[in-house]
Amino acid sequence: MPTALPRPARQASPVSPASPVPRVSPIPPVRLVPQDPQWLHDFYMTADLLLAPYHAAWAARRNGVAENIAPAWPPGLDGLTGLDAPGALDAWSAVHRAFPAPLRSRRFLYGTDQDPAHGSRLRAPSGRRLVPLHPVAVEERDLRTLDRLRRAVRGAAKVRPSYAVTQLPDGRPQMQHLPGPADYVGTLDRTLAVLTLAPDEDADLLAAALAPARLGEGADEGAGADEGAGTGAGRRLDLSPQEYAAYDRFANRLAQAATTGDSPAERALFRSRY
Repeated sequence: MPTALPRPARQASPVSPASPVPRVSPIPPVRLVPQDPQWLHDFYMTADLLLAPYHAAWAARRNGVAENIAPAWPPGLDGLTGLDAPGALDAWSAVHRAFPAPLRSRRFLYGTDQDPAHGSRLRAPSGRRLVPLHPVAVEERDLRTLDRLRRAVRGAAKVRPSYAVTQLPDGRPQMQHLPGPADYVGTLDRTLAVLTLAPDEDADLLAAALAPARLGEGADEGAGADEGAGTGAGRRLDLSPQEYAAYDRFANRLAQAATTGDSPAERALFRSRY
């Protein structure tokens, strides 16, 4: 009887390491930002009056620059703690980069007394020009960083008085303003209130209506391609009655946010332009 040949041992199949699942970054929600110099003034002053000078003063001292030649702290913020100077400035810069071309230029700020709807290509069903709104994708982490800045400044304002009672030469008391964190609270509040307006059905409808594709624009169409329904050359965009109703409701929320801390009269004046 023939001898059976030994069967080769079964080799285990090589175990291939599991393919890493690519991490997909969440798409930031689209928010609507107005092409309005009044609100843009607050946005830019957040950097120009607070973030940029604070970072310059902080960085100089961190790098050992002598106190007598280091940049001065912004008035009233020399003792502020809990502020991530580079992180806050970077977050503001990231939001600024997300803006469309017309909003990224400070030249637009010089028209603060001009009707923000002047030259707008966005129209109501009646044909009336409307203040342009721009869909902007802003990262939540940047908004959280700016909100931490706002809370740090508000907290400091509660413990550092903005006014002191002094005496005139004749002995009468007078109120004297003291530079301090409270000077920046309104600017920060109004800036963040608009940027953090929660998306809703109206905002989603308007974001779709104001998409560059509807305006016949694309990413490679030159300088005007990033203007959306703003001013300048481009296709006129007439909102439908449904879209205009959404615009009108959103304008109510926008006016509330952009005039945070202001009087009802100032809020009504802001809203009247929309």
